[in-house]
Amino acid sequence: MSSIATNARDASAGANDSLKSEFVAFKTNRIIEVASNLFYQRGYSSCTLDLVADNLGVTKPFLYSYFKNKEAILAAICEVGISESLAVLEATLADEHKTHRALLTEVVRQVGRIVIERQEYVVVYQREMKHLSATDHNRILRMRASFDHQIAELIREGVEAGEFREDTDSFVAVWIGGLISWIPTWYSPGGQRSSEEVIDQLVTAALRLAGAE
Repeated sequence: MSSIATNARDASAGANDSLKSEFVAFKTNRIIEVASNLFYQRGYSSCTLDLVADNLGVTKPFLYSYFKNKEAILAAICEVGISESLAVLEATLADEHKTHRALLTEVVRQVGRIVIERQEYVVVYQREMKHLSATDHNRILRMRASFDHQIAELIREGVEAGEFREDTDSFVAVWIGGLISWIPTWYSPGGQRSSEEVIDQLVTAALRLAGAE
């Protein structure tokens, strides 16, 4: 077989694998989206896989082809907000040209938007995480700890650079993370404050905690 034919075959196989991967991701995300809404509205314990399947217009065996059980779906839901937040955090911190104050502002602003956009997911995470297996529970807690640790490092470096108040304890990273994660408890779409107003207040509070008023 010629190298041209081989390359064409490999390219075709690669394209098919990519399409298959995208299809699986689409189906998986759709299951997570529908299940998250049901868990949010009805509670995890009150929802069955039959109900999730009915709302998707599929059979329960179809769900099992993507998730081994209901708890696996819950774990995926709980992971959405923190995994997206970690991705934003790490991408932001990769910009070495910004000040520590600007980096903290951007992280808080972008993660705040994620929490607002994923409000149902975050509420389900906070309310239903107790139903996770020890393995999934600890894995997600490690992801959350990684987020807090990287914020703490940012604050520590900002203090050393003279951008944050000298007596600022890097432990305030936990308070900043708490402020962000609890947005759904007091923000309501269509409420008195717009999402951007809430995020602006969040940034102001985070900078104050970090000693960068």
